Amino acid sequence: MNLTIDFKKPEIAGAFDWQLCQEINVKNDNGDIIAKAEIELITINKHRDALGTYTLLANEDTDWEIPLNLYFKGQNLTQDLCDQLSIIYDTKKAKTHILLEAISVLPQYRKQAVGQYLLKEIVKHHEKAQSITVLSMPMHQFLDADECEDEIIKNYYQAVDLPNIKVSSDELVNFFTHSGFIEFDVDESLLEEPLPYKIFVASPKSILNTLN
Repeated sequence: MNLTIDFKKPEIAGAFDWQLCQEINVKNDNGDIIAKAEIELITINKHRDALGTYTLLANEDTDWEIPLNLYFKGQNLTQDLCDQLSIIYDTKKAKTHILLEAISVLPQYRKQAVGQYLLKEIVKHHEKAQSITVLSMPMHQFLDADECEDEIIKNYYQAVDLPNIKVSSDELVNFFTHSGFIEFDVDESLLEEPLPYKIFVASPKSILNTLN
C-alpha cells in the first residue's frame, strides 16, 4: 500500500498569529483519507514566555493550560524534559511547540503502522518544533462526528465509527510510548481535580529515532 501525506494550510486558531491549527491527512492509493491528525502550534519567545502565553490564551477555550503551567520554562520545556528528550535548551531563540489534538486511523487500516507513519510525517514537516504534546484520552469521549460542520471531515469521522469501534486508554498508552513519547507524571496535589487524560511529550528527534 502506497501512502501519501497531505498537509492543509495552517490557519490562525484564535486571536493571535502565533497560534495556528492544521489538519493532516493520510491517503491510500485511491486518494481516500484513511488517517487524520489535527494539531495546534504555538510559538513562544523570550519576551512572551510560557506563562505569559497562557495568560493571553486563558480567556479562550484552550488545551494548553496544563502544559504551559506544569512543564515549560521560558520558551522551552523544563530542563529535565529537555534532557530526557535530547532537546537543546535555548533561552535566546523563539520555540514552536505542537499539541496533537486528535489522531485517528480508519478501523480497517489499524495495526498497519499508519498511525506511526502519520506521526513521522508530522515531525519531519515540523522538524524545527521543539516538542509535541498529547493529552491522551479515547476519541469517543470528546468528539462527535455528527457535530462536525465540514462534510468531508464528518464523513471521515463517521467512518472511524467512534461509538462502536473504541480504542482503549491502554491501547493509546502503548501506541504513544512505542512511538517516542514519554508520559509526564502530574503531581495531582497541584490540581483542583484529577485530569481526565494522560499527558505524553516527545520531540521530533525522539519520535524519528524510535520509528525509523
